[in-house]
Amino acid sequence: MGRTKIDYGIDLGTTNSAIARMENGKVKIFKSDALQKDTTPSCVSFRMGTIFVGDKAFGLYTGEQLEAFRDSSQTGNNKHKFNTFREFKRTMGTDTVYESASAGRSFNSDELSAEVLMALKAIVRDEEISSVVITVPARFRNNQIDATQAAAELAGFKYCELLQEPIAASIAYGVTGKSVNGHWLVFDFGGGTFDVALMKVEEGIMKVVDTGGDPQLGGKDVDAAVVEKIIITHIAENYNIKKILKDDYGKRRLWEALKLMAEEAKIAISPPSKSSVEIFSEKPLGEDEDGNAIEVELKMTLPQFEDAVAPIYQRAIDLTNKLLKKNHLKAKDLEMVLLVGGPTLSQTLRKMLSEQFETKIDTSIDPMTAVAVGAAIFASGKDVPVGLQDRDK
Repeated sequence: MGRTKIDYGIDLGTTNSAIARMENGKVKIFKSDALQKDTTPSCVSFRMGTIFVGDKAFGLYTGEQLEAFRDSSQTGNNKHKFNTFREFKRTMGTDTVYESASAGRSFNSDELSAEVLMALKAIVRDEEISSVVITVPARFRNNQIDATQAAAELAGFKYCELLQEPIAASIAYGVTGKSVNGHWLVFDFGGGTFDVALMKVEEGIMKVVDTGGDPQLGGKDVDAAVVEKIIITHIAENYNIKKILKDDYGKRRLWEALKLMAEEAKIAISPPSKSSVEIFSEKPLGEDEDGNAIEVELKMTLPQFEDAVAPIYQRAIDLTNKLLKKNHLKAKDLEMVLLVGGPTLSQTLRKMLSEQFETKIDTSIDPMTAVAVGAAIFASGKDVPVGLQDRDK
């Protein structure tokens, strides 16, 4: 007998996505095919009729940007064509298009998001998925919601329910009407966006009371700060790149090529036990203006990292305080603050939150998969439409 409940939940993220299923009363996270990780990079690449999604695409993105930087620094060419795209969730519901030279056509955010959804579907090998719950930010507008539904249809889902991310996260943390009497916060610092939601249970129903945040603030800004203030500063001190830094195109290509290096350093220095990490390039990035091969080899200390990124984390904390003030609340009035999103694993951010909020900072489950887990739990209570149920006669 086929499923009568949806059971499947997807966190369609800006930088990473995940799929989960409720199975025998427990949530199962499906791991990516490539590296067997709980999440799949929301990155799509087109190559000679083949579409790559996830880790393979992300590797191609870095290589593509690095090659463009090398060519730009040596020849001055600033008309490169690209075939790999990421962070397109930020342009959902807009007329932004992404031109692929290899595919010979442009794609909108709906189509690229659909490729990510299809890749997540393909990870599940034991059955065909027809119905799903997909999460969206609480601050998504109607056009963005419609675009997400369109992506689900393009991906082949016959039925899709949308669930706000802070509700999904709260479900994953086990918040219920019986366990929480007052307000709590969902602090969702993701890869590309920051959302904070003030939550409360009223008459047994979990509700989003109010939301705040910044769609242009996230882990990518932390990476950018590491690139700009640490890695590029180091390169400029050791190589002649004055013209490159004055050229917007050349600097952008260098910046994009260094993002993966910065992201890996950010993750490596996140645990409380870490006080420094090594940052190095496996091969030369290109040549400087004197013809010297540009290589990166430096040690990033925790104080250096904190000096570079603390202002970014503080922006998120200030937006949270603004939301509380708007609702005539203080941090001490909250039952707890739930952390969601990979960047909240940072020891620096957690220390800042603990110092500035007089309430419990809950870190009891994996912030990388909390939204997908909550979506699957929610989906287990939702019926598959009768017409889509595959029942034995």
